[in-house]
Amino acid sequence: MSSAVAEPPAFEPPKLAVDPMMAEEAPAQQSASTSFSEISELPPLKEVVIRPEAPPPPPPPMAAPVHTQFEGHVDEDDKPKVNPREVAQKAIKEVKNVPPQLMLYSILGAVALILIVTIWLWSRIGSGDDDSGSARPATPVTETQTAPAQPEPVAQSAPQSAPQSAPETRAAVVAPRAQAAEPEPEAPRSAKTRNSKKKVAAPVIVPGQMTVDSTPQGAQVQLDGATDPTWVTPLAVSSLDPGPHSITVSKSGYVTDSRTIKVVSGSKSSVVVHLNQLSATLSVTSNPAGANIYVDGRDMGKLTPAQLSVDKGQHVVLIRKTGYIDETASAQFALGQTVALSPTLRAMGNVDNIRTVGKMKKLFGGNSGQPGQGTLSIRTQPKGAQVAVNQHMLDKGSPVEVMLDPGNYVIDITLSGYAPISKVVTVDKGGKAVLDETMQPQ
Repeated sequence: MSSAVAEPPAFEPPKLAVDPMMAEEAPAQQSASTSFSEISELPPLKEVVIRPEAPPPPPPPMAAPVHTQFEGHVDEDDKPKVNPREVAQKAIKEVKNVPPQLMLYSILGAVALILIVTIWLWSRIGSGDDDSGSARPATPVTETQTAPAQPEPVAQSAPQSAPQSAPETRAAVVAPRAQAAEPEPEAPRSAKTRNSKKKVAAPVIVPGQMTVDSTPQGAQVQLDGATDPTWVTPLAVSSLDPGPHSITVSKSGYVTDSRTIKVVSGSKSSVVVHLNQLSATLSVTSNPAGANIYVDGRDMGKLTPAQLSVDKGQHVVLIRKTGYIDETASAQFALGQTVALSPTLRAMGNVDNIRTVGKMKKLFGGNSGQPGQGTLSIRTQPKGAQVAVNQHMLDKGSPVEVMLDPGNYVIDITLSGYAPISKVVTVDKGGKAVLDETMQPQ
């Protein structure tokens, strides 16, 4: 928008008439011819003529009126007068017409609004106390503080009418507000406030490293549930987050080992796992208990009941107890498998009352044994083998017949050049047991 501005007339100093006698530049001939003391009569004064000032030029024609937001403004003097009494009576009448229930809801809403505003102000005051340690009045932000002083373009022009200057005034107000939106520098705070607002720098997390080895080497490594065919011991792992990590080391034929290792930031951890060879388990119980255990002829140094670790494969297990017949078992063992044996031991017979029956006694039906004993007849092919009953050697080779107390007996038959034979025979009271064996040459 633009407006016509009348330029003021140029300033012209007034012209004054000067007495020729008082002028400094008087004619030289007058001062030379006649002096002031010689003048007998003063010269007549000249009339001073003052010219009237020229009238100011007429103002230029006004521009077309500009419509602004201030049009239609009515001064307070032009407003119609309102009678306060009539307004009050009308308001009271309207209040009386309001339903009581609506009035109660309005009062409750106002109370709730007041409570909300009070709680909000209280929280703001509390947060201000926590930040600065003491309540500090907020500094009002004005346009003078936010906007730098600068000459306004309106001041350079001549005064204009209110409708024409309104848009320029509004633009001048919007500019400082836009500048006020920019962040202003933070006011200096006290040392206590600076210390309370100082932020602690977050610690830098440096990844850790870990090496895993095993005895024997070549075991598969599993880290936090993840694995790879190339992860075999010895293994170096880098870029591990600080904290606990689970490790599982496994190898065929060995017991799997699992453990948790804590990795420290920026450090290197080392783990060495000793793997135990995987074996089979032998569980032995006997009746009665307390028998010695032999595996492949080797005394294991344990008494029943017991559990032993054995290698995989075929093994012969012997359970021996004094006064009882040895029990022998053969079993196939696999890695990780448990084989259970529970033999019932048989009591050995008494050999203190053993009697040998001769040929003559057989012919005449004689019997040199005691009442209640039984007969055991042993025959071998070939003849002449040596016989032992419960490790008691007989003084006669096979064939032979003996009288024994009722019970269980171990008969060992040996002959040079032939494989030995071991048998268990049960002799009953008054009964007769026969053992007829054919020996195999070695």
